Amino acid sequence: MLVALVLLVSLFSFQNYASAEEIQVSTFDETIKSIVEQRLTGADVSITVRDGVTGEIVYGLNENTPIKPASNMKLITTAAALDVLGEDYKFSTKLYITGKISDGVLKGDVYLQGHGDPTLMDVDLKQFANDLKALGIHKIDGRIVGDDKWFDGDLLTPGIWPGDESWYYAAPITALTTSPNADYDSGTIIVDVTATQVGEPPSFKITPHIGDLEIINEAVTVATGQANTLSVERTYQTNQIVISGNLPVGRTYRDWITVQNPTTHTLNMFKELLAEAGIEYTHHKVFQAATPNSAQLVSVKESMPLKELLIPYMKLSNNGIADILIKTIGKVKNHHGSTNAGLKVLREYGESVGLNMDDWFFEDGSGMSHSNHVSSVAVSDLLYHVQSEEWFNTYLTSLPVAANSQRFVGGTLRNRLNDPLTAGKVFAKTGSLSGVSTLSGYIQASSGNWYIFSVLVQNKSGATTGIDEIVKSIAKEY
Repeated sequence: MLVALVLLVSLFSFQNYASAEEIQVSTFDETIKSIVEQRLTGADVSITVRDGVTGEIVYGLNENTPIKPASNMKLITTAAALDVLGEDYKFSTKLYITGKISDGVLKGDVYLQGHGDPTLMDVDLKQFANDLKALGIHKIDGRIVGDDKWFDGDLLTPGIWPGDESWYYAAPITALTTSPNADYDSGTIIVDVTATQVGEPPSFKITPHIGDLEIINEAVTVATGQANTLSVERTYQTNQIVISGNLPVGRTYRDWITVQNPTTHTLNMFKELLAEAGIEYTHHKVFQAATPNSAQLVSVKESMPLKELLIPYMKLSNNGIADILIKTIGKVKNHHGSTNAGLKVLREYGESVGLNMDDWFFEDGSGMSHSNHVSSVAVSDLLYHVQSEEWFNTYLTSLPVAANSQRFVGGTLRNRLNDPLTAGKVFAKTGSLSGVSTLSGYIQASSGNWYIFSVLVQNKSGATTGIDEIVKSIAKEY
């Protein structure tokens, strides 16, 4: 009788527990659906929540519906890059010369050989110029050549709209490229415009160098209180950057603008820096060619390890680095530095860890293409599987942290999810395109347990508030 009583009590307790769990799921489902109906009206929405330990799906809403992932594509790109390249991989740029040096004159060519380093900056080119000077060279009687053969000749990934080509998030990619600052937006320059005298064109500054760009300043300084209509844009498929519109006196304007071809722009910058170092050259035209096997290596510049580069890349959602990583894994594994070769490697990685890659369609690794699509259940499956990788801590650390004001910690989430339920407890990748908002990652819920979530929304502008409410609800309910 005692055994029967214990069994009866246990059964009753289990039924109560199951009933409570069902009520919790039902309540949570009503909460999420209410947010979707009120905040995301008319949108396509896919939501999945998994137990962070077991991977079990604890909640799903249209979880199998394919959605444009935007920069959530970087989640699988980063995983594949860490798997293929390793945490300690470094990009390099090499300086070579051919011919002989006689009385300070190099009777030969100078080669800059790029391997896709997004961290190459003007300070590095200055060092290369000084390295040549240290050899006693004060004149180059030959060509200045860029070797960008590490990658193919396709500057842009599929799906880049013509209207986006001027902006930093759609920068062209070559194996020999430079960045204007430590955000490492390769293939771009920074344009600063300052209005000083009414009726006159505002002044402008290019960082780091104009290179082969042509600046057309059509802007006008207007009186204080008048509308700021200033625009800076590179004319489609040209090297012309046009500054236009009105800028009130005393005001400033800053923007990141793409160069047309990073290789030729880098070479023209290098020419200017050679001249500043006191090195003459006979050929004013720059050239592109492969480095001869007989060339003499002068010096090498290396990037920081990949595990460190992931911080600016993922925290700030750097598209250029994503595109470079895709071409690099294609080159390293399949000996072809193209987007298609890299995407093949990305697909192979997914299959190797047990993902169903039929659930993924992608044209790039950055998420810029509107043709990319994947479901939230597939993204959450990736996030579950990468937890078993030896580099997972590096991966997790690279993700933006909710409501952390430090730029290279909070990243694109530094001004979001600042409720005590979520602040510092959400590690996730944001995504944004026209009409698309996504957020996927890891969350420590109010219970102390960890969960994996993916919220993908398309065909809706201004969806971030609704997404954040959903994530807050996950933290609260679990």
